[in-house]
Amino acid sequence: MTAITIDHLTHRYGKTTALDNISLTLPRGATVGLIGPDGVGKSTLLGIIAGVRRIQSGQVRVLDGDMTRARDRLALSHRIAYMPQGLGRNLYPTLSVYENIDFHARLFGLERRERRARIQRLLDATGLAPFPDRAAGKLSGGMKQKVSLCCALVHSPDLLILDEPTTGVDPLSRRQFWALVHDLQQETTGMTTLVATAYIEEAEQFRQLLAMDAGKLLINAPTAATMRDYGCATLEETYIKLLPPEKQQGTGGLDPTPFVPDPHAPPAIEAHSLTKTFGDFTAVDEITFHVHRGEIFGFLGANGAGKTTTVEIIRGLVPRNAGSVEVFGENPTNNSNPFWQARIGMTLQAQRDHAKWRVMEFLNWIRASYEGIRDCRDVSELIDSFDLGKHAYKTISTLSGGLRRRLDLAAALATSPDLLILDEPTSGLDPTAKRAVHDIVADEVDAGMALLLTTHDLSEADRLADAILILNEGRIAAEGSPESLRLRVETQAEVMWTSNGSRYVHATPEPEPFLRELMQDPSVSDLEVRRTSLEDAYLGLVEGTQNSALTRMSEPTPEPPTTRNSPKGDQ
Repeated sequence: MTAITIDHLTHRYGKTTALDNISLTLPRGATVGLIGPDGVGKSTLLGIIAGVRRIQSGQVRVLDGDMTRARDRLALSHRIAYMPQGLGRNLYPTLSVYENIDFHARLFGLERRERRARIQRLLDATGLAPFPDRAAGKLSGGMKQKVSLCCALVHSPDLLILDEPTTGVDPLSRRQFWALVHDLQQETTGMTTLVATAYIEEAEQFRQLLAMDAGKLLINAPTAATMRDYGCATLEETYIKLLPPEKQQGTGGLDPTPFVPDPHAPPAIEAHSLTKTFGDFTAVDEITFHVHRGEIFGFLGANGAGKTTTVEIIRGLVPRNAGSVEVFGENPTNNSNPFWQARIGMTLQAQRDHAKWRVMEFLNWIRASYEGIRDCRDVSELIDSFDLGKHAYKTISTLSGGLRRRLDLAAALATSPDLLILDEPTSGLDPTAKRAVHDIVADEVDAGMALLLTTHDLSEADRLADAILILNEGRIAAEGSPESLRLRVETQAEVMWTSNGSRYVHATPEPEPFLRELMQDPSVSDLEVRRTSLEDAYLGLVEGTQNSALTRMSEPTPEPPTTRNSPKGDQ
């Protein structure tokens, strides 16, 4: 039985073709990952399937209903759960966390007892249980996203459609969320799950892969088979190979110049016992750190850990309650010095200003604001660097989330800053766009700029950061280089290989001797060694060793084999 059938679907916005003659079929019960660059039509496709966008041309059938008919769309509305892209777009800001979820549960006709049980389960699974009475408008971006997830999952749909659901959500919460989705799939026979995601490792967990580019469907095939066909170990590598050659850009900042501090140079940021409270709630609790010129300093932590609050204090947007902080030797609070301000570039998690301006106008305005104070970047150069040429004369409000993120980064670099503060800078960007951003950032830091980076993408932090500080409930949980943090929790490496058609795994604290033995066997292929990742270290340091042992999303959970003769189930 099929869940979705699409024939020759085309959709346009003015002269822009968002969907170009797309045809596909997805079976019921399928788990489908949808990937593609920013602005290629993913959100438009999901909106049409969900019934919230009108069909211009073509046929779409969902759960045996004709989505060109209003009555069919209405009849299917209770069988489809849809979470749109964007932080908290399906939330009411004045309602509490519990009230928002309860409202959506009532819409789907859940009885009182069932509502209570289901809401509590969702709150527990997403880490929101301590905040049921907090207004949605007062939540951090990541916490808003988690509430939106709960609203989408509060009933048992036959079709679950999620448009970048975990963007801005911390790693532990992402794992908890996908475990919850998996449980719901087991409970709801035949539930089809369709997910667009910018976290490419998330798409790797789904059986079916949809990849898009320029409004066209590149592939609709099993994920594992596609990776094998392209000879790639990861879906990220596979995805890049699917794209046209001109879009296979960027190295991802994999080889930034190692940071060596200058003992005679003052730090760009110097914070001592920094504290911020909101009423009885302590958001930042006596944290101390330094960031130097030429250093990439990673700020990690769960949603609500205090990262964004710290960033806002450093930029002078929020006053501290105690402690001290200096940025280039000055107090940032209410600092109106235009030269000092021009030395700092910043992106926040979400930008809502200047929505009616055009991209070019916005960047020119920034340049004009600091003319004569700072040697600003050429606007055309910025537009080219962030691949915004096709969008230069579009209003900011019409940009996709990924395109808006690129514009925010271009704006942050417009003044050639000495300090760049990036709060979730690549949230919502596809892998090629992330690589391009990493290249630009690495070049700037090599030239002497200091970078303070907050991110939930731990592979990004591992790739770029010289030093990392992990916050937990406003306090410093750990700090050090990525390698030193990994070593603090690393116990064993996993050696995986294929022999005579079977997959094997062996756990050992010293893999090198075992590898030498394996390499003598001509039947051994697909040899792989998995060591502790920064994500493993993060989970272990913040939540304890039980969380660092959580099963990887894309793998089964066999008993840990201890000998070479112990086969691992095929994946």
